[in-house]
Amino acid sequence: MKNKISLVQKTVRNALFQSLSGIIAKIGGLIFTIVIARILFPELFGLYSIVLSLILTIVAVSDLGLSQTMVRYVAESLGIKNKRKAWKQARSRFLFLLKFKFFISLAVSILLFLLAGLIAGLFKKPELTLPLQVGSIYLFVVSLYGLINQIFLSLQKLKYSTIAESIFQFSRIVLIFVFLYFYKNVTSVFIVLAISVFFALIFSIFLLRKRFKFLFKGKREPVEKKRLLTFSGFLMLSSLNIIVFANIDKLMLGYFLEAKFIGFYAVIVAIISGVLGLMSFGGVVFPVFAQLKGERLRNAFRNSFHYISIVVFPTTIGLAYVFLPALRIFYGGAYVPPGYKITLIITSVLLSFLILERILSGLYAIMFNAKEKPKIPAVTILVVSILNIIFNFIFIYFLIQIKPEYGLIGAASATFLSRYIYFFTLIILGKKRLKILPRKKSILKPIFASLVMLVFLFVFDYFVPLTILWGILMIICAIIVYIGFMFLIKGLTKKDLSILIKSFKSIK
Repeated sequence: MKNKISLVQKTVRNALFQSLSGIIAKIGGLIFTIVIARILFPELFGLYSIVLSLILTIVAVSDLGLSQTMVRYVAESLGIKNKRKAWKQARSRFLFLLKFKFFISLAVSILLFLLAGLIAGLFKKPELTLPLQVGSIYLFVVSLYGLINQIFLSLQKLKYSTIAESIFQFSRIVLIFVFLYFYKNVTSVFIVLAISVFFALIFSIFLLRKRFKFLFKGKREPVEKKRLLTFSGFLMLSSLNIIVFANIDKLMLGYFLEAKFIGFYAVIVAIISGVLGLMSFGGVVFPVFAQLKGERLRNAFRNSFHYISIVVFPTTIGLAYVFLPALRIFYGGAYVPPGYKITLIITSVLLSFLILERILSGLYAIMFNAKEKPKIPAVTILVVSILNIIFNFIFIYFLIQIKPEYGLIGAASATFLSRYIYFFTLIILGKKRLKILPRKKSILKPIFASLVMLVFLFVFDYFVPLTILWGILMIICAIIVYIGFMFLIKGLTKKDLSILIKSFKSIK
């Protein structure tokens, strides 16, 4: 019993550190983005967004799934009861993957440095050359950090990765003020990023060598290279689809439009990503779905869908309404120019609805994965990713013929359409393969209550001139209106509140 309790405590502690690390990353990322967006203004921030999107795409591709492979196989090795054998196998696998990753990252970084001018020419923006060259250094360091930092997950010592993340976020926020005070350019931002992630990398390596010497010192054994690289290859194929959705719109906009438009688009995406990062439910429901079958699984899915819908529908609709004021408050008036207001409203509304889609699609994907049917969401998103590329090209190309700024609407429409094709395909396949559908009331009642809330927002906004304080009051009142109406139409009941309260008590 004692071992069982300690295992539970360790799991809870690791989960808390993982959540804390995520919160630190989101808050740090938000502060950093707001600072550089305000200092650089839309045009330079747009150039930064193009370079960053390109680098993150290359980082994800060149990772080849090695980081997740290391987590899986090093953790497996450390599970061997014979400690000496466990350490030997873990060390061999870790050093093999680290060495492989080092040379892949080095080669890709050198290649980016050499091709920076060619890539800048492709985007018809020669001013991208130097940021891409400096960014190649950041690419190399962040690639290594991505692998090294994951070893703490295998070791179940997530407090160290939380500290490393804190070092990265704190140092880049401090350094950005120093560098941009003297040099207000995109290159300075990537110098800061490279230095900050280098600090975090050095800390991680120092800690590993001091606390976990067995990973570096001692005899090794032959590594099953084919097994490890085959596994990582499948992971890479899955990650490619995510990369397409995350970056293809910004890269295509960078090809067709002036940098300032990418700046407008990037800050909208930054807010959407921040909200999504704070609304992740996947880790909670995955183990539950994996243990259930038949009618019990259907009920678990419907209940999960119901409670998530209560939150995600009003969040999506409310954010769509207040998006432009929020954009002006956080990023400044330069990102909401009057001449582009209609374009920015349509773009932000379309992208706001990705919150609803991403969370509910994620719930379906988790259900398929839990029932050992990962090919269904994987193949579906592969097909939809190809459609997304086609839609982006067609919509952006034809809409910019009308007005250049309409390219933002084109990119947002392409992403919206392709993501909702993915979502509805999963709904159809869920019904067909697992006989699972959400209850109609779990969709209709939150939508109805959210529309009532939206009417309240319109009325409040019409009669009250919005300031920050009035805006906060408006949001609080809108939440009260939504919850009150949900009780009125029995979309939310005392039983629901009782379940939520019991869930919070179980955390103790």
